[in-house]
Amino acid sequence: MAKPWVEGSEHSVLFGAENASVKNETISIQLKYDPVNRYYIATYTIRYLINSEKKQTLPLLFIAIGLSDKKNIKVNKKLTANQPLDFDKNDYSFIKKTVVGTFVKFDVANEIPVNQNDLIYFSANLEEGDNVIEVQYDAHLTYNTSGFIRNYQLEYSLAPSKFWKSFGPIEVSLVLDDHLEFKSSNLGQAKESNNILKWTITPQNREDIKITISEKASFISKVLLFLDPFGISMIGLIAMFIIHLKLMRKFDKKYILVVGIILVPILYYAIYFLSYNLIDFSLGKEYTNHGYVFLYVFTYPFLLVIYGVLVWMIYKRRKANDKNLSNT
Repeated sequence: MAKPWVEGSEHSVLFGAENASVKNETISIQLKYDPVNRYYIATYTIRYLINSEKKQTLPLLFIAIGLSDKKNIKVNKKLTANQPLDFDKNDYSFIKKTVVGTFVKFDVANEIPVNQNDLIYFSANLEEGDNVIEVQYDAHLTYNTSGFIRNYQLEYSLAPSKFWKSFGPIEVSLVLDDHLEFKSSNLGQAKESNNILKWTITPQNREDIKITISEKASFISKVLLFLDPFGISMIGLIAMFIIHLKLMRKFDKKYILVVGIILVPILYYAIYFLSYNLIDFSLGKEYTNHGYVFLYVFTYPFLLVIYGVLVWMIYKRRKANDKNLSNT
């Protein structure tokens, strides 16, 4: 069975060194719609203000699993190319390579397996004092593949921040378009203005950044989503039940009883399945995936029996009452 979601990119803050400090980090995230693949991607622009105790060349690394091929790295406004990892010639303090595989070490007790090609490694020529490193890339988001509304989650690991001498505040800004809305995060209360949300956090005692956004829905769509196909079809079933009873009272014919018992459950299932199209239409979508909902039709015999017994009992009781009235 296919997974009901698509995994997003895994990426992280820079692994640093004990002789340099990050005074602050700014993370700007802009969500852009890909009309070809019909999903959103996140463009990250990450800026580090790094204070170096001396002029030095600092080896830096960040995890980049599932990122776009195009990545821009600038050190003090100069483009810097990432370098291939060479374990035969160099010893990397954050990376452990064994016969089992390659692992990135977050600390003594925690490490994650990675593909060597999913690590971005480069050398930063730092001046004594303040330096600016800017990294830009596109990342994929985790999202669900079933349901009416697509929810997106972006994650960004902060665990490597502990490798620096010190790590200052992190400013996060998220830019949404008019078709998305913010749902939740682990960053606390955001300041929101003109589809831009902003947070200021500290990385201490915080492992990652998690933000969830979703497609925006109109008021009518939200009502239909609240009811969902089951609720819509139940409203239809109750309405048809009332109409059926009124017809039975108005026309005292047994065939109305029988036809209603057969037809009402069928119409209930028709409303149930058509309501998926109705909700999709209200959202401006052609089709959304909902798994094996067609299996619901196999409950028809149970509904037929329950509805039939209920209506038959009402019919017999009404007949008995009419007979008692005629005898008095």
